[in-house]
Amino acid sequence: MRKKTFAVPAFALLTCALPGCVVDSTTEVEDGIAMPGAAPESAPVDTTIATLELSGGKVVFVDEGDGVAFFEVGNVDLTSLLEDQKASALEVFLALAPEGTPAPTRLVEHHAEVVARTGTVPAVPRKLAPMFVMPEVQSLTNDPLTSAGPNCWGWGGSGTYTDETGLSGFSLSSFQSGFKDSYSQITGNAFQVSNGATLVSSPEANGSSPPVSTSMGHERAMAFCASQAIPNAGSCDDNRIEALVYVQHTNESGTNVFAGSVTLYDFGEGARFRSNYTNSGGVARRYTATVTFSATDYENLHGVNPTWCQDQVAVVWRSKHTGGSIITP
Repeated sequence: MRKKTFAVPAFALLTCALPGCVVDSTTEVEDGIAMPGAAPESAPVDTTIATLELSGGKVVFVDEGDGVAFFEVGNVDLTSLLEDQKASALEVFLALAPEGTPAPTRLVEHHAEVVARTGTVPAVPRKLAPMFVMPEVQSLTNDPLTSAGPNCWGWGGSGTYTDETGLSGFSLSSFQSGFKDSYSQITGNAFQVSNGATLVSSPEANGSSPPVSTSMGHERAMAFCASQAIPNAGSCDDNRIEALVYVQHTNESGTNVFAGSVTLYDFGEGARFRSNYTNSGGVARRYTATVTFSATDYENLHGVNPTWCQDQVAVVWRSKHTGGSIITP
């Protein structure tokens, strides 16, 4: 299988219906941080606590050691639970999982830590209203019924959509604005950083270019969109996208450790990764994202040359530091 590795260009600026099955296992400044290194070749330790498959998407609960973070894939938004209701990860699980589903032990243990640390979350987990009964978040969809086709929650702008090249008019600035205005509920007067970049496949490059990172903060959110493909040295006929998003975070010593990963299989598909104060253990962290592009079975079947078309994944992020040193955890 061929690999397309991404490069970060120098000019870069920068819901659901009924629950389904469970799989265990303000001041803004521009801040584009490039950290050297790439995702390791060896398989990382599995940090997945549980995966809830929902209508149009899924939620992945990620073990951060002293906290829990979340991947929201597709047509899913946890804002009402995490930000409005200040839910613990266990309460999020209970709100979304089918009635009677046993809660993972890790989430039960984590809930006790949140109760002791915050003083605002009750010891007995609340039965909170999940987002699919809240009309105000129904519009946040991964595949809006528009003439533009799938468009990562409608944030990417307008244009012509095809399975081979995605959205022709995709706009990184529009995607970033949608992320900040419609999703990233990081508010207040503390130091905040927002930025974005376009990660692109470079089939002729050797290895991966530097990943992109948030600043150090107590609240973090990142959003990824398989946005579009641009002809490079020929036609994009029969082109498809398969992009592995690999996320790391700093631990208490400031070392990057694996946080989680998700694969985007179609243009217009998106995923978000967030860790808020309630569930993160209260420490400041930096998040780093890497994207690896791979050939799809469809491309292999149709003999697509990897140099013909340049796939792109847009990534935007936001981070808030609520106190203490901005450099160290």
